[in-house]
Amino acid sequence: MALIGKIRNNSWLLILTLGVALAAFIIMDMTTAGEMGGGGGQTMTIGNIAGEDVDWRDFQTAEDILYSGSGADLYERRDFLWEFFVERALMEEMSEKMGLGVSETEMDELQYGNNLSPLIRQRFMDPNTGQVDRNQLAEIRQAFNTNTLDPGLARFWRFQQGEIKTERLQGKLANLTRKSMFTPSWMAEDIERAKGTTASFDYVNIPFSAVSADGISISDSDIRNHIRDNRRQFERTEETRRISYVAFEVFPTSEDSMDMVNQFNILRDEFIVTEDDSMFTDMNYGYFDAAYFREDQLSPVMAEKLFSMEVGDVSDPFVNEGNYTLVKLVDRKIVPDSVRSRHILRAVNDPAQIVRERNLLDSLINLIETGAQTFDSLAVEFGMDATAIEGGDLGFAAPGAMVKPFNDLIFYKAEPGQLYTVTTQFGVHLVEVTDRVYSSNEEGVRFAAIEQPIMPSEETQNEIYDEVLSFISDNRSLQELEESAAQDPRLSVTTSNWLTRNSFNIQGLGANTSSREIVRWAFNRGTRVNNVSPEIYAFQHPNLFYTEKFVVAALREIQDAGLPSVDAVRSEVEPILLNRKRAEKLVSDLSGMSLQDAANQFGQTVQQANDVNLNENFISGIGNEPAVIGALKALSSGEQSNPIIGNSGVFILRVTNKVEPPVVNVTAQVRRQISSTKQNEVNALLMESLKENANIEDARYRLY
Repeated sequence: MALIGKIRNNSWLLILTLGVALAAFIIMDMTTAGEMGGGGGQTMTIGNIAGEDVDWRDFQTAEDILYSGSGADLYERRDFLWEFFVERALMEEMSEKMGLGVSETEMDELQYGNNLSPLIRQRFMDPNTGQVDRNQLAEIRQAFNTNTLDPGLARFWRFQQGEIKTERLQGKLANLTRKSMFTPSWMAEDIERAKGTTASFDYVNIPFSAVSADGISISDSDIRNHIRDNRRQFERTEETRRISYVAFEVFPTSEDSMDMVNQFNILRDEFIVTEDDSMFTDMNYGYFDAAYFREDQLSPVMAEKLFSMEVGDVSDPFVNEGNYTLVKLVDRKIVPDSVRSRHILRAVNDPAQIVRERNLLDSLINLIETGAQTFDSLAVEFGMDATAIEGGDLGFAAPGAMVKPFNDLIFYKAEPGQLYTVTTQFGVHLVEVTDRVYSSNEEGVRFAAIEQPIMPSEETQNEIYDEVLSFISDNRSLQELEESAAQDPRLSVTTSNWLTRNSFNIQGLGANTSSREIVRWAFNRGTRVNNVSPEIYAFQHPNLFYTEKFVVAALREIQDAGLPSVDAVRSEVEPILLNRKRAEKLVSDLSGMSLQDAANQFGQTVQQANDVNLNENFISGIGNEPAVIGALKALSSGEQSNPIIGNSGVFILRVTNKVEPPVVNVTAQVRRQISSTKQNEVNALLMESLKENANIEDARYRLY
């Protein structure tokens, strides 16, 4: 009722929301035909790559083929899929220009032959053996070629062929690029000389902060010059925007906790008298493990409860790792530290085979128990793993070393000399424990537990929503939002990263549907700087699915495509320019000083660095300082450098010992090794270079 009353008291918000929704519907209807091909049989395009439209329906089909039933994040998978469409289009264009292709024979080899595509190796590898399942590939090949393959798998296979072709073309283009790379003699000699040269030196490092910021001013002109000099770093290819937001966290109240305690007290009474702990825990979202846990395997609060209880006792409700918990002690006993066992494994592929193999193992049990055959001889004859030739002996194993069903059997259930069967991911096993070792004599407990996360009730969530509704009605501009948040110690204003039209990840809020909706609002045609969104954005807990926060968003800033304004990068650039001016002042002050004089002047100490290799920019104890390495290359033993502006401060060096190779021999092998370092970077950089120089219009924001 409080929520209904709040809406009535703020009818302007309801009218505005309905008006915006109606206007958006009309505008979308008007623009859909023009932008997405709503009429005239045109396609619904979500982008254009190198002159080719990307059809939304093709995109959806690909998403369905690749991700049907997947739990992958919606926007992350669509982002990945868009990148695939881009790479495929660019490779098709580039391949046509360069005469590259993938023949039918080559494609057949990549899918089924001895030179399998990495995609096939990844997707069709048997996790148990680490090898590609060749039988499965052969079955798919036959069914695909005879049009008898399952329709869903056939769609996937045809799409995968496109992926394989794109990946193969990328590899060919990368190989061509790598083969064209050459290391000139002078460069190879310089690198080899640096590899063979070490220097020991004394140095003093004066941090930039040694110069006071008082009296140093950073002008708009300074910032503009920095932007111009670092154009590649700052230039944006599309419009970006930043939002600011206030998040109202939703926490459980004391009333919520008390309600949960009352519910758990009722459960406790039922837990005490139940005759089937397994069924009771299943019905109440708990768990009942076959294992026995030592004290060090449990959380401190769980261990304290269980090891002070008697078998059959049920605890009072208690808080454990954010959950209200009830535990029932089922049993306790000394757990062995290691167990020796042997087995006969029969691999299985389907439920019917499990039944057949269990019947076989029952027959083997009968042969062993009647004395007609020994376990060892039957293991050699019927075992299907590497232990068969050793009579199935698995040796001693510590707790947890085996897969869980097998582990639970040999450590907590099986008695030495008795025969058991158990099914695991590897198949059906006939098992015998042959020895047990008790060295620590530690006790373990077996228990049943019921846990429920401590969550805010729906009533609590509605109360916070009412509070946010009141807040948003009173604060209709960014300035008002900031002023109100400053008066409430629970609230703060957070400013996002720069966002594009297709962004779905907001700093502090994550990648999700609600973040995407905020971005869509921020880029709406009618949204202006300082506007506060009329919508309240709800963010769900990722696992527990209650609303964990409500967010009020405002548009803070718009940055057009191209170079940013001075104000847009002021906070980022000013510290850099301040340190640069401090460094210039230090260079002037340090000119002509000895190391000791410089150290005394600025309260530092003269330090030493020994045997520094001049082919590395990172110096132990100093950090990444390429300018220092560059100066060392030009200095001789006994020489002192001029002041050097580094990354962490201004340095003065004095070389105490420099060892250089007398002769530098650059062989063909050395040249190849040097070239290979850069060649290995081709795969990562080549596609990014193609994208950077391609004409790509990303208009996914039109549809989602």
